[in-house]
Amino acid sequence: MNTLWRLFVSFALVGVGAYGGGLVAVPLIQHELVDHRQWLSVAEMSKIIAIAQMTPGPVSINAATFVGYRLSGIAGAVAATVAVVLPSIIILIVVSHILDLTRKNAHLWRIRQGLQGGVLSLLLFAVWSYGRGVISDWPSFAIAAGAFILLVIPGHKIHPVLVIVAAGLVGLLVF
Repeated sequence: MNTLWRLFVSFALVGVGAYGGGLVAVPLIQHELVDHRQWLSVAEMSKIIAIAQMTPGPVSINAATFVGYRLSGIAGAVAATVAVVLPSIIILIVVSHILDLTRKNAHLWRIRQGLQGGVLSLLLFAVWSYGRGVISDWPSFAIAAGAFILLVIPGHKIHPVLVIVAAGLVGLLVF
């Protein structure tokens, strides 16, 4: 099986499992690229996720484009990007049709409630996985905790970009 096809299959699997958004895809990407395919190390994965989060667009699409390009050039970037998006497009088409037919079904509402708990667990896992690689000492922990506190202060609308810039400036002074 050639690299383009493996890229397509790997990111299609990520796309299928990433119900709930980009950060949910992080543990799926890690499983597929670090654990299963061994295309990346954990350190490389952390860097790619950081870059993918800093660039506009969904994390999973940015990561797919970056990894695809790294492994197979432009053709790899296209294959991985199309693969990670395609399942969502297909699922949206199918689900929207089904929702029109079953709009008031209580069983489907219960399933959705259960899925939300599962998605939350994937988000928490992503935080745990990524956090272990990023927070390596007390200053790193203090910067992360301070940034988090700034983002969750009730009644204050501090833009996340300002928090990231502030954390970078603090890192410049501390490290």
